[in-house]
Amino acid sequence: MTHRITVSNQKGGVGKTTICLHLAVALADRGRDVLLIDLDPSAYLSVHLGLDEDYYEENENSLAYHLVEGSRSNPEGTILNSDEGVDVISSNYDMRGVEDRLSAERNREMRLKMFLDEVDEDYDYTLVDSPPSLGILYDNAILACRRVVIPIKDEDMSIISIHRALDEIDEIERAFRIDAEILAIVPNLVRPDGVAASTLEGLRNTDGVKEYLTPFEIRQRVAIRRAMKKRTTLYKHKPSCDQTENFEKLADLVVSKCEGDP
Repeated sequence: MTHRITVSNQKGGVGKTTICLHLAVALADRGRDVLLIDLDPSAYLSVHLGLDEDYYEENENSLAYHLVEGSRSNPEGTILNSDEGVDVISSNYDMRGVEDRLSAERNREMRLKMFLDEVDEDYDYTLVDSPPSLGILYDNAILACRRVVIPIKDEDMSIISIHRALDEIDEIERAFRIDAEILAIVPNLVRPDGVAASTLEGLRNTDGVKEYLTPFEIRQRVAIRRAMKKRTTLYKHKPSCDQTENFEKLADLVVSKCEGDP
């Protein structure tokens, strides 16, 4: 059984890609086979892994093509290997036009699920890095995965933005008659100052949020920025960084909720 998880927040700048990539590698370190999907037209995940559209010699090999045209021959041809121990289906420039091209199509919100049904059965986990905006691709991520990890920042708008994110998931649940599970709300890019401490305290006392908030946070570290700049992760760049342990805690939490406690 493949456990599908989308790392989503309709607000940009929350470090969604960093969380998705490091969670994937932490799961792989626990012996799980992991497939990463870059559903964001900005392709930050693909860039961070050194994978770009040059890997697609033909349009038929792209994720964008399969989402728009429906599953065609050789969907496995979109899967690339990475140096991080996880497989990747990367984004390319064509993803920028997918939402417009799908707007009048039948089953437009189910295209990712239909595609994943063809490619991820041999994986333990499929992680989807979704776009930082509402729309057809965001809906596709929620409907395909049904499990969500939500990164947030330590800023005054966090409580408002997280309620908006939860409300949007509720709307998708009602509209499509599904149940979506919030696996975790993860404070990310946390700064060592009073504003961050006050924001986190507010989140931990907010009904509807505190139930999902992780007891740990991913703190700002130069090592994380340098790792991403070098197109790698902390696990290769600086495994001794104190935040590696928190990514491992997130992986343990995900495994516990998806697979059950040992």
